[in-house]
Amino acid sequence: MKHLFGKAFFKEMLPLAIPIALQNLLMASFRLVDMLMLGQLSGNALAAVDLASQMSFFVDLISFGVSSGCAVFIAQYHGARNLDGIRRVMGCAIVSLVPIGVLATVVSVSFPETIMRVLTDDPTLREIGVSYLRVAAFSYLGIVINSVLSTVLRSTEHVRLPLIASGTAAALNALLNYILIFGKLGFPAMGAQGAGVATAISASVGPLIVLVTSLIRRNILIAPPKAVFRLKGFFAPFWKRSLPAFLNETLWSASIVIVNTIFGHMGAENYAGLSTVRTIENLVFVFFIGVCHSCNILVGKHIGGGDEPGAKRIANSFLVLTPLMGLVLGAAVLALRRPVVDLFQIEESSKAVARSLLLMYAFEIGFRNIPYIAVVGIFRAGGDTRIGFFGDLFVQYLIVIPVAAVLGLVIKLPFVTTFVITQLCDDIAKNLIYLIYYRKGNWIRPVSQIRIDSV
Repeated sequence: MKHLFGKAFFKEMLPLAIPIALQNLLMASFRLVDMLMLGQLSGNALAAVDLASQMSFFVDLISFGVSSGCAVFIAQYHGARNLDGIRRVMGCAIVSLVPIGVLATVVSVSFPETIMRVLTDDPTLREIGVSYLRVAAFSYLGIVINSVLSTVLRSTEHVRLPLIASGTAAALNALLNYILIFGKLGFPAMGAQGAGVATAISASVGPLIVLVTSLIRRNILIAPPKAVFRLKGFFAPFWKRSLPAFLNETLWSASIVIVNTIFGHMGAENYAGLSTVRTIENLVFVFFIGVCHSCNILVGKHIGGGDEPGAKRIANSFLVLTPLMGLVLGAAVLALRRPVVDLFQIEESSKAVARSLLLMYAFEIGFRNIPYIAVVGIFRAGGDTRIGFFGDLFVQYLIVIPVAAVLGLVIKLPFVTTFVITQLCDDIAKNLIYLIYYRKGNWIRPVSQIRIDSV
């Protein structure tokens, strides 16, 4: 194990992984508080907001797809000390994502009833979800801008500012939720709609903090517009390499929305239980996010610096670290699943669903996250954005969605049985595909040598 987890590995990994994990832990913790507040209203409020949040999830994943394409370039440019390239990548991301954020906002504000009608056939959930979606839609532009700024900073090893900004925004969101959901400090009790208002306001705070602080410190984000948006001769090669990552996350997130829609038609009490589980999963997942982003940065940096053997060594270490983390985190979930679920004021039938799903999750956390580390942390950092696209497309659309639809809507197996079988099909197929591909060693494809034309 010494060759995998020596002092040099942890010296490189921990300063990156800890702030990124802490950033996401703060956000997930405050989301847990939000869901607990909504659960105090009713299980229907919890399920409805979670369903309506699928639009936010979709926008977030599209942003992550573009940002992942950016990270492919930025980490390697960072290793090659190519500041001009980093700024032009940032320009590509801004030009690509801002129109998506605006479009998603317009669609959600204009057609919230249609969106909720697709997501669930329960009229109560639809009504609550529409009230939330109409106002929460104004968070989407902040989401995409924050994604771009955070990616540039993290990929160049500036991890503290995104941590401070995201933590502040998450804390504000929790505070506003408390005030607006329950009507505190003289404000009216707005219920789920209040949660939407809180989301819209707090989503603008994170990027605002980043931009103001960057102006004061004159960090890498601050550059003349002509240096950022000088995209002629670069936009096409950028998207040629980034498009698979963008399509990967876009189509994957669309498939998750489809699967959630299937689950949303299997009973409000079941979906309330699933929403509870996902809130808890988000808390656990933050540790893998920190590890994955540090993996991406370090693998890309070594490749950009011409050290391919070092990149492979680091990739091996992260792939072994993932299941080891799963053992520790799984034991924690197993020990705490009952008291944590009991914090949620939902029906006992929903709690029973949540406990059953968490039992499965506890035993397969590490196994479930190996594909995530491989695709996002290793393959994309190496410059290979296609394998994740083709692998996820095959598994999600030819295995996961058909299995969920047939078992849940045609055969009509119990919800927990349907979910467990669907998840196992997903995890087994992806692990086989990506581990076999990793062993072939074809994932190192440097992008730092792509020519940037001067104009």
